[in-house]
Amino acid sequence: MKFNFSFQKVLDFKENEKEIAHQEYGTVKLQQTQIEEQIEGLEMVKDEIFNQYNQVHRKTVWEILEVQQEIEHVNLKMKQLENQSQIIHKKMEEKHQLLIEKSQEAKMWNQWKAKSKEAFQKQMDRKEQAMLDEMAILRYSRRI
Repeated sequence: MKFNFSFQKVLDFKENEKEIAHQEYGTVKLQQTQIEEQIEGLEMVKDEIFNQYNQVHRKTVWEILEVQQEIEHVNLKMKQLENQSQIIHKKMEEKHQLLIEKSQEAKMWNQWKAKSKEAFQKQMDRKEQAMLDEMAILRYSRRI
């Protein structure tokens, strides 16, 4: 006789929810990484602009104003990316918490399945032992 967990569909559903939460968390984490890379790229651009700004003695006033506008533009872009990064960080924390919850639920259902299977196996072992005992009694009674 084969073990059949009566709540297998629920367990499968919980496992599926866990996988979906894991994928969503991975997606948000990837977005966070991409934004961090963009911020690093902007910091490099900003350093280059500051290097251009440091060469003031070779530039006209118009060129200096252009460099200042570039710096302001990069600063604005960095501020936007940092805000976006904070939003995604909050989202990532929420997804991580959801993943933890779904993992706990799935683990609970898996433990229940394991306990049910263990109880089933013990019951089958008892039935088998009872049958073997009965066979032994029948053999012994035939000898007498």
